[in-house]
Amino acid sequence: MTAREPSGRDVGGRETARKLVHVGASVAAAAVAAIAPGALGRGAFAAALLVALAVEAARRFSPSIARAFDRAVGTMLRHRERHGITGATTLATGFAATALLAPAPYAAAGILASGLGDAAAALVGRRFGRLRLPGGKSLEGAIACFATALLVAWPFPGIPLAAAAIGACATAIVEIIRLPVDDNLVLPIASAGALWAGATLV
Repeated sequence: MTAREPSGRDVGGRETARKLVHVGASVAAAAVAAIAPGALGRGAFAAALLVALAVEAARRFSPSIARAFDRAVGTMLRHRERHGITGATTLATGFAATALLAPAPYAAAGILASGLGDAAAALVGRRFGRLRLPGGKSLEGAIACFATALLVAWPFPGIPLAAAAIGACATAIVEIIRLPVDDNLVLPIASAGALWAGATLV
């Protein structure tokens, strides 16, 4: 007897819930990067990453913790995450790397732009996507990602419109292409790096 495959409605609800959590985490992480740009902020990101890694280890070595974890968030997990690294852990890793590598304004803007842009791409692409790009993503989702990232990054101090547009382009391009790793690792770093480079160039 095989396990029941999730229906389209189940999958859509799961992905919407995941994106809402992703947006909330991005807003919180961007706030930390903006408000505490020094050692305190980097320590907070490191602590969040250590907690995520500790949970990953615990659910592998303790069946009771694994069952409790599955009861708490199992409905939001993708198949590969049930026995692999969860998106929450890769997201924490991407945020921590961004906060460490990029100056505070660009780190905060990149984290927020990538988080909201990725969510906009998924939600708009799933609901309105008709024109498919190589790799399977939709043009409508890509446009939503670009527009969201642009509107999010532009208001940050020190980021002119041209730099925000460069960052938004980078965010949309990385979101479109299929990567060999979880895009949660790459998106915030790419977005922040492009914003930083754009602000330097313009």
